[in-house]
Amino acid sequence: MKKITGIFVLLTMGTCSVMASDWNNYRVTITNATSHHVITPPLIVIHNRHFKLFEVATAASEGLATQAETGNNSVLYNEVDGARGVYDIVSDSGVIVYGNKASYEFRAPKNAKISMTGMLATSNDAFTAISGKSLPKKSVSYMASTYDAGSEANNENCAFIPGPPCSTTSGNERATVGAEGFITIHGGIKGGSDLNPAHLDWRDATAIVTIDRIDN
Repeated sequence: MKKITGIFVLLTMGTCSVMASDWNNYRVTITNATSHHVITPPLIVIHNRHFKLFEVATAASEGLATQAETGNNSVLYNEVDGARGVYDIVSDSGVIVYGNKASYEFRAPKNAKISMTGMLATSNDAFTAISGKSLPKKSVSYMASTYDAGSEANNENCAFIPGPPCSTTSGNERATVGAEGFITIHGGIKGGSDLNPAHLDWRDATAIVTIDRIDN
């Protein structure tokens, strides 16, 4: 697991600082709430209120597009690493299979925000995410929304999809013709090609993100 942690961090505006005494320890647990999707290794960013990992109705960064299409979060990690307003980045290499959960620990200022992204592997470019959520005094759970990165057309063809039941040797080509071109709320799996909506569609949150403050 890759991790960056700070002890004394200047805020984005450069007018004040966060002292070590204002930091707390936290545990974040991501639960896969789908019935058949695999969530690829998530990227978790701890940041101040000025930083945004992504925004709806804007074009996805190359890093986010890469994660949403392939599950590889390393390009997005490199984009975020060292960005103004970022306190901590947590990046794991393990997937979260449906019905399972994964936990990660980090240290952050009490007024920090948390964002998370992870691909739904059996999709063209769907990702489950939270954006700019507050850290709790004790514990809180957030329902993760599902977004379309807009970087690939939702053709639901296994030649363009890395997750099961599609073959890992398909090549996962990139279908840019017909892509939205900007991030939207995902419309779900429609069927008509290689994906079965009875197994892979969703109606509510695709992940639950629970954050617990740990005693210092």
